[in-house]
Amino acid sequence: MATPNPLRTGIVPNNPPAQFDSKELGFWVRNWVHYDNLATSLYRQTVNSRKVRDEFEEKILDTLRSTKMENAIIQIAGGRLVVAEERHNQNLTLGRIEEILHSYFTSRNMPDDTANIMKFMKKQRGFEVVKKLKKQTGPNASALPPLPPPNPLG
Repeated sequence: MATPNPLRTGIVPNNPPAQFDSKELGFWVRNWVHYDNLATSLYRQTVNSRKVRDEFEEKILDTLRSTKMENAIIQIAGGRLVVAEERHNQNLTLGRIEEILHSYFTSRNMPDDTANIMKFMKKQRGFEVVKKLKKQTGPNASALPPLPPPNPLG
């Protein structure tokens, strides 16, 4: 199979392989777009559902509180609802770690070395670079990149 003309397909490979199957790539791209759209839709539905659920939860808790029935057990299909307390730890952001270190040194009457520790931690903090597909939307998203200049030697 010959390599497809990039001007016809809109695909401009950086280093085209010896065999380039545009049908297979097209199949993969269509599926990626489908599942990306599905994931986006499900994420939005989840966010909205949780927001509505939380509003109902607050109304139920307010009603139970105002009627002094916080220990009530509410029978529902497949189980029951009870009022429970949950403990949530604060996220360990760099700012929060810095506050904790200041508090540590102060509580032990030690010289505060927080600034040096934070500098060290920020230098040691690693990162990973991975290649990902990124969907671009908007008026210029469908425009193809410009063609490379012709090779003067070839």
